[in-house]
Amino acid sequence: MKALRSFAVAAAALVVSSAPLSAQAAPSAVDVLAKYVAAIGGKDAIMKITSLKQTSTMQVPAVGLTADVEAYQAAPNKMATKSTIPGVGEMLQGTNGEIAWDANPMQGPRLLSDKELAQTLEGADFYGNMLYPVDRFSKMENLGVSDFNGEKSYKIKLVRKDSGRETTQYFSVATGLIVGAETVQESQMGTMQVSSTLSDYKEFGGVKFPTKTEVNMGANKLIMTITNVVINGAPATAFDIPDAVKPLIKK
Repeated sequence: MKALRSFAVAAAALVVSSAPLSAQAAPSAVDVLAKYVAAIGGKDAIMKITSLKQTSTMQVPAVGLTADVEAYQAAPNKMATKSTIPGVGEMLQGTNGEIAWDANPMQGPRLLSDKELAQTLEGADFYGNMLYPVDRFSKMENLGVSDFNGEKSYKIKLVRKDSGRETTQYFSVATGLIVGAETVQESQMGTMQVSSTLSDYKEFGGVKFPTKTEVNMGANKLIMTITNVVINGAPATAFDIPDAVKPLIKK
């Protein structure tokens, strides 16, 4: 993401919102992403954040599953999540910026590699995922205006340089906020098409975060609801390699 947009760009945005979209020149993908950065609080506010601690609940309505989730992120490229599922146990995922892991009671611990590793490191790119710097992408393209979940949105195609993964993200024409995304997710079972809807933005530490995310993966639907965000609240120990994973690391 970038700094606050100039008055001229802001004025243009007002014109777009008040005139027929078909009569307006479509903004570039870079401009759409810059508007998003401004909408969530601006680059200066984002750069004051070096880590995050998020607490949330996860629901899978189809199977009646509910889990408590703790998620940690830290600049430049660390993240870790712990999901506690009643009757199942703890599921751990994360990366310390070099090694990435997944451990759960059903399949045991494992180290991630190849596309899964690249995907995880991409997801851990702290400022890259909030600021959308152009050097992270091999392609940034505005595909025009589309209706996403009832919201007129700019449809932005992004291709990451590091992982090569392509995502399509939807940014509200009215607010500039991201309202949805579509991508292909790599997993132990192969690839799957994933569609996400983001909503209920709330401000924490001067920056807005979507506190509700609905994820559709085939016939499965997952709902994540963030209950709290602690700015600069992730301890360094949150990214320690879990004991169950350590024996898998080659010396």
